[in-house]
Amino acid sequence: MIKFNSVVDLHYSISNLEGVEFESTFDSKPIKVKIGDGKIPQKLEITLYGLKQNSEQTMTLDPADAFGIRDTNKVKAVKKSAFPNQEMIKKDNVIEIDVKENGGETNVAFAMIKQINADDVILDLNHPLAGQKIMFKVKIIKIYE
Repeated sequence: MIKFNSVVDLHYSISNLEGVEFESTFDSKPIKVKIGDGKIPQKLEITLYGLKQNSEQTMTLDPADAFGIRDTNKVKAVKKSAFPNQEMIKKDNVIEIDVKENGGETNVAFAMIKQINADDVILDLNHPLAGQKIMFKVKIIKIYE
């Protein structure tokens, strides 16, 4: 049975309520996770406690419990001249950018190009699934005691 610090092999998938799958391991190798190490969002991890080997579970998660609520402050206009490669400026492209945090350090983030204007580009730094309810399906393959 899964508990804190269990090491687990599992399959999972994430889809929207219409059944469009965004991520899945069911057609490949299962992943190995350690419960409580912080690599899985806590709200998802809590749903695994008590599951046994070979058990399956599917649940619906609200945006706040999955990839977060859409944050309009994460939508930014950036001058086209700031892009090192003008070829990358295409609507719906996902690009990697450097983001300066409040503490001064720089982190890498992903942004989607939402709109292209004459002089600037509108970037959305929200997770693509932010603001959406999702279906989280999991199958426990092996629990290492």
